[in-house]
Parts: sequence; structure tokens; C-alpha cells
Amino acid sequence: MTGLAASHEAMRALMAPRSVAVIGATERTDASSSYVMRNLKAFGFSGAIIPVHPKAETVFGIPAIPSLDRLDAPADVAVIGIGAAHVLGSLEEAGKAGVRAAVVLASGFAETDEEGRARQQALVEIARKYGMAICGPNCLGLFNLQSGAALYSSTLSPNLRKGELAILSHSGASAIALANSGRFGLSHIISSGNSAATDLPDYLAYLADDEATTRVVGLVVEAIRDPAAFAAAMQAAHAAGKKVIALRAGKSSKGAEAAAAHTGSLAAANEAYEAFFRRTGVIEVADMDEFVETAALCLTLKARPAPKGVAVVGVSGGGVAHVSDIAEQVDIDLPEFSQLTIARLKAMLPSFATPQNPVDTTGVVFADGGVYRSVLEILAQDASVGLIVATQDAPVGLDAGGAAEYAGIADAVAAYAKDATVPVIFMSNLSSGHHPVVRERLAGVPVLNGTRAALHAVRRVLDATGASSSDVPAIEAAGEDDPWIKRLATGKKLTEREAKQLLAENGLRVTRERLATTAQEASEAAEAIGFPVALKIESPDIAHKTEAGGVRLGIANAAEAVEAFAEIMRNAGAYAPDADLRGVVVQEMAGRGVEALVGLIRHEPFGPGIVVGVGGVLVELVNDAAFDLLPIDRESAEAMIDRTRLDALLKGYRGAPRADRQALVETIVALSNFAGRYGHLIEAVDVNPVVVFEKGVCVLDALVIPRAE
Repeated sequence: MTGLAASHEAMRALMAPRSVAVIGATERTDASSSYVMRNLKAFGFSGAIIPVHPKAETVFGIPAIPSLDRLDAPADVAVIGIGAAHVLGSLEEAGKAGVRAAVVLASGFAETDEEGRARQQALVEIARKYGMAICGPNCLGLFNLQSGAALYSSTLSPNLRKGELAILSHSGASAIALANSGRFGLSHIISSGNSAATDLPDYLAYLADDEATTRVVGLVVEAIRDPAAFAAAMQAAHAAGKKVIALRAGKSSKGAEAAAAHTGSLAAANEAYEAFFRRTGVIEVADMDEFVETAALCLTLKARPAPKGVAVVGVSGGGVAHVSDIAEQVDIDLPEFSQLTIARLKAMLPSFATPQNPVDTTGVVFADGGVYRSVLEILAQDASVGLIVATQDAPVGLDAGGAAEYAGIADAVAAYAKDATVPVIFMSNLSSGHHPVVRERLAGVPVLNGTRAALHAVRRVLDATGASSSDVPAIEAAGEDDPWIKRLATGKKLTEREAKQLLAENGLRVTRERLATTAQEASEAAEAIGFPVALKIESPDIAHKTEAGGVRLGIANAAEAVEAFAEIMRNAGAYAPDADLRGVVVQEMAGRGVEALVGLIRHEPFGPGIVVGVGGVLVELVNDAAFDLLPIDRESAEAMIDRTRLDALLKGYRGAPRADRQALVETIVALSNFAGRYGHLIEAVDVNPVVVFEKGVCVLDALVIPRAE
């Protein structure tokens, strides 16, 4: 949004209007307002329909008025179905007439050019002045299936069913596709377009309060503009027991702003959105197939299972093996059964069956569906199982007789599901789904199609959590008299030495080092620190010193220090002739350990976040990192390490000694606290590597990029 939050009354007028004025109403079949008029009539809208036309006496047989000021009482909502150049005048007229909401269908706003952006800003100002909720501009509109308020400028299928899923989409085409999948009933379809004045948080907050109709909200998101408002709306949704699914468009990254920092390449905006959705409890899906299967599962699954273990059961060894392969790829846990469960299965199934997870019941269940139900009941009693996936294909291309062969299995699953203590899902490996003869027997059972999409839906729902409320205390920003505030506010780059000084003052352990401007000073500094030492070029203009030939390691004596100083200065001058070369930093050699990267990167509108991953010179090649938004506490830091290969490395990979995981956790938390003090002035921080020893850590290299003025 743009800082404009619609009131509940304005949102009610938009989402559940009792009267609709259609500005620019016409019977011309290709006009957007004509679609709205026809949809309102076709779907039985019981409120007042008021065509507004300067000359026509009636539109579709309904008496028209020339302007809104002719009304005795204001309409709840005005649908503005005229060209962009005339929208602002009509919107102003609606506001003066007391109309609380509007749907602006026209394109020609911020999605076009500078003139369109100015027009959109003027629309926002009018909405602010009159306290209006506005759907659009550049949208298809919205449809409340419960009331028939079809404020929608496209064809609406009469096959749409009333139900409990609300589709809220920035994209009109995506809204149409998902609404017409035929897999679920709908409470609302909202195509919000540019969402200039009223955006996702407003709709989501309204739907969270919609106790009568909506249980699940499916979002198609192009951008989150107001994270705080969205998070508050998600809190309301969770409090109301409603699940929210999101399909996000535009995930690919064109590159990080802070190109000099490794953190920029490891944590693009995509990771920021994932972290934000994770924190707010949104179930993010990868594509439309996953959206459909996840929505179907959320609508039919009564409660999220407590154990995350999944049992797979089918009638074919090859079939259940296929499901197991995909389950492993999407990270679903198929636990081993208890000995008691195995014994019970052995007693129930033929002697040639192998009672394991996944379970192949063999063809015996075709003759006796009761065996299938008994297997489900046995699996439900295993403490590791929270969900059962009954995988059974009954392709739509079968004739009725062929499909009827699977009826007994479907009946067994449906009978089990009525009183099930552990939920069961009936899954087709084919995205085309089950034959109607089979599907019609599965009332009340979650039915999913397509192995990969279905299992992704299962995993996402099993992993779903409510919105998290961090108990991490806020870190107060440093005051303006802080010398580092003044230094960062200049926007000038920091050298590695300066960056380390700043980080050391904020709780990070860094190398002992001294700046040398001559070869003699380098030799003296090395003697004072103690051999062996490392020498590195000191320049704010050279971010990657190794590439510039600006690093020498393992300097063992004074003569080598003198030689290394000269070589580094010569290499750096050739690599970057215009760079500001301030000398060479003589630095302690900290020893061997696990090399990690800890970084800070900013992604608007979410602000800064932390990157943690495998570090060293091959960081981009390894490309193994986790990202989370601030603030980061110890628990969050542990979870980030767990999502990377650092977890295995810190435990002592292939005979290496265990490294000090807790010291790395403290470093991550310290960088988060540092961001609380100085993050508003910083674009990125790259601490790479942080060497994690058997005891303690040490930052060997650091890059701090201030925000440009």
C-alpha cells in the first residue's frame, strides 16, 4: 500500500455492497461496464443496481441517472467503467456524493508511464480525502459469490461454486485461471490490479473477519508494499483459524544491489520474501498446480497433524516406490514403523507382502476392501505417523466398469476417514485426477492430484505455522553523536580495517592487525604481532583483495614481510590504477577451522536481514546459505545454521574436530544487534570468512558498505 489503510466500513462497502452504481454503464457488449451490469444480473445480486449515464434513460432495462448527485442516498460502491483520462473526475464526484468504495477498472495508471503514475497518485489522494476503499485501478474487479455482488469486468462462468476459498490476486489472468480450476468452491474472487489505495493487507484483514464464508485465502502476489500491515493482517487471519496460501510472481533476481558483497549474490529478494512469509505464517507455493493442491488440502484437512511423519499405502510395489522417490525429493519424512505396527501388518497382509513404509497391500484389497481399511487403522496407531497418503490411480480414461474395480478401495478410505484419529489423503499420481466413479465416493476425504504437486502440498501444510511474534528485544539505534554514525553517514566506503574496528566494537571477535604505509612499518608490525602473519592491501576501492593480488599469507619473517609489502602495492596499483591505496594491513594468522560467512543485506521493503552459510573464497561456487529477516535471536541463528552445510561441518566432517557452534551463534546474534544500531545507514555487510575453531571464532575479513546518500 501507500500508507492508506481502508476502514472496516469502507471495506464492507467494497466487499459486501448493498447498492452498486455503475459509472459509464452501457449495453455495448465489449465495454467493461457492460460485463459488470450483466454479471450483477446473472448472479442474482439482490441490492440496488444504479446505471450512471449522462443521456441514457435505461441500461439493460434498469432506470439510469445522469450523475451520482441525483441519488437520495449514496451507493455503497461505484464501479467506474470509463477511460483512465476521466476516472479522477468520476472518483471525485463519487467521494463528494458519500460513496465509500470504488472499483476502477481502467488501465493507464502507474503500469504505463510518468503521466499514469501521476494519475495514480492523484487517485490515492482522492481515496485518502474521502476515506474510500478502491479496488484497482487496472483490474478486473471483484466477485462476492455469497451475495452475487459481481463487480467484475470479464465473463464469469455459471459453473463457479460457492465455497470457502477466497482468491485475492494482483493478476487478473491468474485469478481467472485459479477460480476456474473446478477443484474448490469460492467465497470471493478479487482481482486487485495496481492496488493503489487498497492492497492485500486491507482485503486480508477483511477476509480474516469474514467468519461466515471464508476459511482459506489464496494470494497471487506481485509485491508486498507494507510488511507491517501485511503481518498484522496475517496475525488476524491466524487468530481466526484461517490458512493463507501465496503464489508469488517475479521470483527471479536480476542481481543484487550490493554487487561487491558476497551476501548480495547469496540472498536475493526472493529469499527476503521467503523469510517474510515464513515469519508471518504464509504457506508459499511454487506454481499454480501446487496452489490448487495446497488449497484443496487446506479446505478439507480438519486439523494440521502433530507428528510430521507420513505413511504411504498403495496396491503396487512400483507405485509406492515412485511415491517414495518424490517424497524424498520434497523432504517428506517416511518414518520406519514400530515393531508392533510391523507385526500387525504381517498378521493382516499376505505372507508375500513386505510390511514397511511405504506399504504395498498387494492386490488382496481389490477382493476385500475391509483389509485396506484395517491397514489404515493399524498405521494410525503408530506414534510416528501424523498423516496417511493413500496413493491410488483410477484414471479418467477408464470405462465405468474399469473404474468400478477401485470402488472398494475408495469406500474403505471414506469409511476410515469418518472417525479417523490420523487424517488420510487419497492421491492420484496423475494430475488429471481420478475417474468420477471413484471420486464421488470420497466425500469428506482430501483428494489430491499429481504426485509432486500433491506431496509438495502435504509438506507445506505439515510445516505450516502461525505468525511468529519475536520476543527479541529491540536494539536502540546509535545516537547521532556516535562517531561511527557520523562516519557511515558520509556514505564513503570503509576499508577492511575500518570495518573490523566497527564490528569489534559491536561484539565480534576480529584479527589483531596494524596498518603499515612502508615496508619498514610492515616488518615492525609483523614482529609485534608475531609470525606467521598475513598482509592485505588497504583500500576502500578494492573489495576482493585476492583477485587484485593484494593478499599474502603465511609470512614467516621480517624479510618476507618487506618483500610482500612491495609486491602487494605493485599488484594493487596494476589491478586498479585509480584506487586509493592507503598501505598494507599486517594481520595475525588465526589458524585453521570451519570457514563460515555471516552477512547483512538490505531488501526493501523488509529492511535488513542476515545471511549465514559456508564461507571462504569459493562462497559463490558453493552457494550454500540461509537468510532470515531481523531481529535474529539464538533460536533463529541455530535454525539458519541447520539449513546449511555448516551444520555438518561444525560437527566435525570426516574426522575433523568439532567446531564451536555456539560461538558462531553468538556472532550471528551480535551482527543482528549491530544492525539494530547501525542498519539504517548500511547497505550490506560481508564477514567472510569467520573461522570457527574448536573454541571461539575469529573474523578474518570484513566488508561494510554504507548506504548511498
